[in-house]
Amino acid sequence: MISISLKKLLTKHESRSVIQATIGCLNSHIIIEDTENRLLLGDRSYNAPKKYPIEVAGEVIGWVSGSDTASAIAELISYLAIKEYEKKTLANELLAKYRESTLLYEISHKISATLELKQVTKLVLEEAQRIIQATSGSVLLFNQPNNHLNVVSSFGKEWEKNSLLTFENTIFVNILCSGKGEIVNEVLSDSRFTALSPQSRSFIGVPLKTKDRVIGVIELGNSTPDSYTSEDLRLLTILALQASSAIENAVLHEKQLQESRREALLFRLASQIRHSLNLETILETAVSEIHSLLQVDRCQFIWYKPTEKNSSFIQHPTNIWEVVTESKESELPILIGDYSVKEMGTFTQQLLNMEIVRVDDVGNLSDSVMQEFFTQRNFVSLFALPIQTRSGSIGAIVLGTNQEIRPWCDHEVELLQAVANQLAIALDQAELYREAATAATTAQAQAQQLKQTLYELQQAQTQLVQSEKMSSLGCLVAGVAHEINNPVNFIYGNLTYVNEYTNNLLNLLDLYRQYCVDPVPKIKEQIEEIDLEFMIEDFPKLISSMQVGVDRIREIVASLRNFSRLDQAEMKPVNVHDGIDSTLMILHHRLKGTGERPEIKVIKEYGNLPSVECYAGQLNQVFMNIISNAIDAIEEQSAPGVITINTDVINAHQKSEIPSHILISIRDNGSGILEETRKHLFDPFFTTKQVGKGTGLGLSISYQIVVEKHGGFIKCLSKPGEGAEFLIEIPVKPTVAKKLKRNGDRIINFPINSQTYSYPI
Repeated sequence: MISISLKKLLTKHESRSVIQATIGCLNSHIIIEDTENRLLLGDRSYNAPKKYPIEVAGEVIGWVSGSDTASAIAELISYLAIKEYEKKTLANELLAKYRESTLLYEISHKISATLELKQVTKLVLEEAQRIIQATSGSVLLFNQPNNHLNVVSSFGKEWEKNSLLTFENTIFVNILCSGKGEIVNEVLSDSRFTALSPQSRSFIGVPLKTKDRVIGVIELGNSTPDSYTSEDLRLLTILALQASSAIENAVLHEKQLQESRREALLFRLASQIRHSLNLETILETAVSEIHSLLQVDRCQFIWYKPTEKNSSFIQHPTNIWEVVTESKESELPILIGDYSVKEMGTFTQQLLNMEIVRVDDVGNLSDSVMQEFFTQRNFVSLFALPIQTRSGSIGAIVLGTNQEIRPWCDHEVELLQAVANQLAIALDQAELYREAATAATTAQAQAQQLKQTLYELQQAQTQLVQSEKMSSLGCLVAGVAHEINNPVNFIYGNLTYVNEYTNNLLNLLDLYRQYCVDPVPKIKEQIEEIDLEFMIEDFPKLISSMQVGVDRIREIVASLRNFSRLDQAEMKPVNVHDGIDSTLMILHHRLKGTGERPEIKVIKEYGNLPSVECYAGQLNQVFMNIISNAIDAIEEQSAPGVITINTDVINAHQKSEIPSHILISIRDNGSGILEETRKHLFDPFFTTKQVGKGTGLGLSISYQIVVEKHGGFIKCLSKPGEGAEFLIEIPVKPTVAKKLKRNGDRIINFPINSQTYSYPI
C-alpha cells in the first residue's frame, strides 16, 4: 500500500500555494491536523465548529476543522493527495517494471551463458534465493516414463538424498497438472507434505512450463510459517518462465551430448574390435567408457562359468559368475573374483534366460537372496544386460550405484544394448581369432615337425650317401690291400731266401776266384762283359733296396687296412695317433711338392694320449675330411704350406687326475674362412668348392660322427687371411661323457697352441 504523507504534501510549494490562495479567497479560519492530531496548519486557539476528513483511496490521512467553508478546503487537499497518490502509484509501477525487466535480463543473461543442466539449475536456484527468502529449495524435472520427479539441483534439503520423488500424492501433482504456482504457509497442516522435509514450514512452488508442456517444478521452503506472498509467487513465476526455456535447452543439449557420447563410445568399441583382437582390452575399454558415460559408481563385466558347459543345473554349488574386469569409484572395494550362483538368487536365471535385470531400488527386490547378495556389496540400484557368444558362452554388463537410487532411463538401456551388440561381435571375433591362432599353432607345429622330419631325412640321406661312399672306399681299400698283400707277402717271404742264396753264390764265386787264378779266355771275356766286380758290389744293395720297397708296401697296406677299419664295427680302444698317421700316409701323395707349390709340411705335436673307445674307422674319416680340406685351402696359395696337428688330454674336473677327454687340433696356414661361411660349415650339402670338386657332405658327416656318434665336440676357429683351426674333442669313454652331461659339468681351461679354450661337454 502506497502511503501519502500529509505533512510532505502541505510543505510542497505548489500544494501550499494553492491551499493558501483558496483559504484567502474564502476568508476562512481553518485548522489542519494529521490522523495523530498533530497540528500542520492554523491556530489551536480557534474553536472550529466543524471537522472534515482528508481521504485518499478510501483512507483518511488527516482533518480540516473550521466553518462550513472548511469542507471545500478538505476536498481540495484530498484532491491534491489523490493526485500525489496516483503519481506515486505510476512511479512504483514503472519502477517495478524496470526492476522486473532488469531481473529478467540478469536471469536470462546468467542462465543462457551455459548449456550444462546442473549449472543452469544451480544458477536458477541462486537467483530464486536472491529475490525470495528461503532456507531450502530445489529444481525438479518430471520423468514421464518412470513417473518420477528427478531432483537436478537443490540446497538445504535432506529428502533429496535419493535424487528422485514419486510423483503421486505430493503437492507437485497439483502444480504439474494445473500448471499454476502454489503457496502453503503452514506445511504441517497439509497432508501432501508428509514425504517432504519437516524442517520447512512455508512452501512456494511454480511450474517450469515450455510452449507445449510442463517439464518440472521450482520450489522454495522456509523454516518459518507465513513467509510467502503473492508478490513472491509472481517473481518466482517470472523466474520460472525465464528458466524453462534455458532448462529445456540444457536438457536437449544433454541428450544430444549423451547421444554423441553414445556414438563416440560405440565408435571406440568398434575401433577396438577392428584394431585389437585382445578380448581383455576390449572388455576393459567398454567397462571404463560405460562407467564414465553413465556416471555410475561401478561397472563390471562378468562371465557365467557352469560346472559343465550348457549345464541345465543352474544352482549347482560349483557354478559361478566370474567378475573379470570392473571400473569403479576409487573409494569402493574391488569385487573382481568368483561368486557362487547359489548366493545370487534369481539373478542367474534371469540372465541365462537373456532377460535384462533392471532394478531402480535393490531394497524393493522381491527375491530376498538376490537382495541380500547385492545389499552386502552396497548396491543401491542394479542393472545387468546379458550377452551370448557364438559358442554359447554367456556374459553380462553389470552397472550399479552405491549412494543414490537411480531410475534406469530407456535411452540408457538402448545405449547398453548397442554396446552389448558391439561386445557380442568382439567376443565372436576373439573366439574366431583364438580358434585361428590355435589352428595356426597346430599348423606351425606340424610344419616344424615336417621340417624336422625333412632335416632327419636329409641327415639320413647324407649319412647313407657318405656311408655308401666310405663303405665302397673301405671295400676298395680292403680289397686292394688284400690283393697287394698276398704277392707282397710272397715276395717278402722269398727275399730272405734270395738274400741267403745270393750271399752263398757270392761266397762260392769268391772261392773259385781264389783257387782258379787264371781262367780260360772265354770266362775272362764274360767277366769283363758283365762287369763282375760291380755286380758283386751292387747285387747285395739291390736285394736290400728290394727289401725296403717290400717293407714300404707292407706299411702302406697296413695303413689302408687301419684306415678302413672294416673289422671294427663296434667301439674298441684304439690309438688315435695311429689313425692320424694312417690318414697322413694315404694323403702323402697330396703333401708332396708340385711345380705350382712346394711340399706341404706336417708338424705333429702329439701328447701322451690314452687309448680311446671309439669307432676308429669313422674317426679316421673325420681326420681325412679335415686334413683334405686343409690341403685344399693351402693349394689355393703359392706360399709354403704348414699343417700342425696337436693332441692333448683334458680333465673335466680340475681336481681329477684321470683324463676324461682328448683334444685334437688340426691347424693350417691357408687363406682362412669368412664368418658367414663358417656359420654353415657343418650344414649338409654346403660347399664353397667348384662344381664337381665338393659335395658338402664331409664336414656334415664329421659333425655327426664327433657329436652324435661319440658325444664329443667339434668347432672351427678361423679368420680371413689367418688360416683355420679345427678343434675335435672326444671322450675317452662314452659312459663318462654321458654322466658328465647329466651332471651339467663343463670342460675348463685347457691350453692348445698358446691359447686357452673352455667348452661344454
